[in-house]
Amino acid sequence: MWIGTLGREGAGGLSVLSWLDFSEAERQRALELLDLLATKESRDELGLGTIRDAFADAMFPGISTLQQRARYFVFVPWLFRDVERLYTGSTDVLERARQRELRLIQSLIDAGEVDGVIGSRSRAKLQQVPSIIYWQGLRRWGIRTVEGTREQWARSVSQGAVAAVLDDDNQLIQYASWWHSSLPDPPERWPTEVSLALTSQEGEYLRDRVRQTCGQTLLATLVERSRPWEPTDFPWELMLDDATAEQRRIVAFARRVSQTMHGAALLYNHMLAVATGSEDLEEEYRNKLEAWAVTEAHEDRSATPLPELWVLLDELGCNFTPKTRTFIEAWFQLTADPREGCARDAARELIRGREWDVKGPKARLVYDAARETWRGAAGAQQLSYRWRSAQRQILDILEPRPG
Repeated sequence: MWIGTLGREGAGGLSVLSWLDFSEAERQRALELLDLLATKESRDELGLGTIRDAFADAMFPGISTLQQRARYFVFVPWLFRDVERLYTGSTDVLERARQRELRLIQSLIDAGEVDGVIGSRSRAKLQQVPSIIYWQGLRRWGIRTVEGTREQWARSVSQGAVAAVLDDDNQLIQYASWWHSSLPDPPERWPTEVSLALTSQEGEYLRDRVRQTCGQTLLATLVERSRPWEPTDFPWELMLDDATAEQRRIVAFARRVSQTMHGAALLYNHMLAVATGSEDLEEEYRNKLEAWAVTEAHEDRSATPLPELWVLLDELGCNFTPKTRTFIEAWFQLTADPREGCARDAARELIRGREWDVKGPKARLVYDAARETWRGAAGAQQLSYRWRSAQRQILDILEPRPG
């Protein structure tokens, strides 16, 4: 069996946290990983993260899994712009911005907001403040106009590179900022009285930013819709008649990877249930595998052939490894007949080998100590490519309040 020749593709664990000092984008990825680990477990158990992220970035640029509501796309620049205006030359501007972000939590709660308030539980202990979560999205949508980290922004403000110029009547006549010049002004009682609902002006502003910076993506198509839709679990469950041919092509291949590789995730968890002697979970995952096999048996894989998948991923700039390609191709081949394929020893050997390839000594199926970290679900959810976060924020843009 080829399994014995597998080398480790990645060390697994938390080695990625060493990226924290390098860039805001890498910091954001590390924080997302921490968030996933803090709640359940990392979702990338079988090393599909690179492909998952390539599809997510292509469909929903600027969106991350930690984002909550679209109005944070204006909240953050409003807060930072306030700090720029008030504290240019100070050495503690990033802390002043943080304190404003924490006070925003209470303002939203006082306004009766209960759904989508970042930090509503952590309050003053919140580490992943909205500016961290939205920093890269603000740049991708052209709302943040200067490239750089939050720390670089703070240095520029501290050094006076961002400054207000006042006339003799103390009125603002010139202002250099990291933020888009057409950013709508905050409401009159900002930031003490505020809600998560966008105004019509703010919704149109965000729509225009997406239009200008992400115009060829599914995100841009969806924010142009005239009315909202009933929420779905996956983007391909929407009617996409208004999408371009290229957008539908991306969605089709994203769906195929999500649907077919979901079986591998379910088998992985079933194997863990067996290995840990959990009869209830073994039955649960066996039933889920059987349901997956029935659905997969009716899928037309020929509409999204694997050779074209690799072409598309190359076009999207996805740096998948040869071992990742080999794993996916082997799974597709083994599950040409889904029910029979999942029952074969070769399928289990493939999953076992892939986990070792990705995690090495942290592989649960190989090492008893690592298996103790399993809590009944490890990467068992079907890939949705940040759709939960994207859909929620798109619907925010489509459903603004008057004003």
